[in-house]
Amino acid sequence: MNGFGFTKAQHLRSQSDYERVYALKCKAADGVLLVFAARNAGNVTRIGLSVSKKHGGAIVRNRLKRLLREAFRLMQHEIPSGLDLIAIPLDKSRAGLMAYEESLVNIAQRLNRRLERASFEPKAER
Repeated sequence: MNGFGFTKAQHLRSQSDYERVYALKCKAADGVLLVFAARNAGNVTRIGLSVSKKHGGAIVRNRLKRLLREAFRLMQHEIPSGLDLIAIPLDKSRAGLMAYEESLVNIAQRLNRRLERASFEPKAER
């Protein structure tokens, strides 16, 4: 195995996982993708995809999901570990694989820094 696999453990699958990531409201966008992020208990980065019907029919949506999964598979070693990500392609862009790869890495690194900062900030007393 060459280390570029995409196993079931790397898929964000359950509704509760999606809800947890969305509830944290830690998100970033760059015109190509909108990505939500949250820390997970493991040391594996997992990704979930959300492609709405505004992008087109099933064929178009499935192609977008294939491109996003491939971008994650190829760039997973450059994405910080221990994150749960939800990637949403933005309608304005009909981006290709390279644009998704670059966008996914940049946004994931930005969100990782934001999550690290948030975990070190002291909590306000009530």
